[in-house]
Amino acid sequence: MVRWLFLSLALLASPAGAESLTLTIRPEPRHQDLIVGEMLPVTIRAVYDRKVANEKLEIAPSDGFDWIQIAPDSWRQEMIDGLPWQVMERHLALFPRRSGVLHFGPVLHHLTIIDEASQRQPREVKAQPVEIPVGPFPAERGWKLAAERLTLRQELSTDPAHLADGETVTRRIILTAEGALPEMLPPRPVVSENWLITFAAPVERKLTLTAEGPMAEVVWTWQFRPETGEPGVIEPVTIPYFDSRSRRIETVEIPPLSIGYASFTANRAATGRFGMWEDALSGAAIVAGIGAGTGLMLWRSAPAVGRAGWKRLRRRWSPFPRLALGRAARSDDPLALRRAAGAYLDGRTSPEIRSLLAGLDRRIYGPDPQGFRPRVFARDLRRAASRAEF
Repeated sequence: MVRWLFLSLALLASPAGAESLTLTIRPEPRHQDLIVGEMLPVTIRAVYDRKVANEKLEIAPSDGFDWIQIAPDSWRQEMIDGLPWQVMERHLALFPRRSGVLHFGPVLHHLTIIDEASQRQPREVKAQPVEIPVGPFPAERGWKLAAERLTLRQELSTDPAHLADGETVTRRIILTAEGALPEMLPPRPVVSENWLITFAAPVERKLTLTAEGPMAEVVWTWQFRPETGEPGVIEPVTIPYFDSRSRRIETVEIPPLSIGYASFTANRAATGRFGMWEDALSGAAIVAGIGAGTGLMLWRSAPAVGRAGWKRLRRRWSPFPRLALGRAARSDDPLALRRAAGAYLDGRTSPEIRSLLAGLDRRIYGPDPQGFRPRVFARDLRRAASRAEF
């Protein structure tokens, strides 16, 4: 009787009745000396000797890392030491937020397993946190971006240096970073030139998951139109980043962009012909002469007025800005009207003028252009300008 009791206890304590449920966190660095913002592949691996009916993996929050799952969980059966095991793997990409010795984990796996008696049993398996040393980003200033590879390409809707009169060019810059998240890419560069009308479309960001890790893309789109026909150049923009492969700070560059109307050069070539603007100017020559003569007489008769007075008289009597404003209002071209309004005002401003210009800007860039009347705008702008300070 005693012998049978010992035999029963031995069977209960034998490995045949034991469960083997292990869960581990495995960092898989591709490079030495991980730095802030650089991608670190991590695999969470589970090896179970029981069938799993239901499961939920829970990763503890971390203030030291951003992370993303780059592929669906992989469940498969593997032969280990001649026995079949259930294996689960989850692949992550981690991105350190700061330097120092950081911790990732723990990870809890909530399971419902099938035991030897074919009964469902709840289990909880825990993977201990791991220590990950992280170095500082090499550059102290500027935008901090680390990537396996960074590429930049430019798309143009037309030749920006030879635009037709009134034409707009659309420029798209596509920046792609392998081993980065979209929010890690730099903000859109600011383009502000006094000779250029600029409209910047909303920034587009895109994330693509690959077996090698996440790939981030950002698209910056601008529409450019010269204020005058005279050509101008948008300066290049350099974007630095840390190349994870070369372990150095590298750069990509948005190239310079020349913008101008083709007619600007053509109208000044020795062809014996005049462009549209020259015709308009010639037609108004007599009026200009009268205005200039009147201004000169007033200048001589009232020298105390000085330069400010001459500027006031020139704005009031010169026909060119007023003619250009009326012509733009009749052309049904809101961008031309905006340019002509700026030339006509020549620095004059008031709350009424700002309100009128805001309405024109809504016509140009807003979603609903209805309700705007160009000729009424030109009339109201002339009245507001006559009451504004110089």
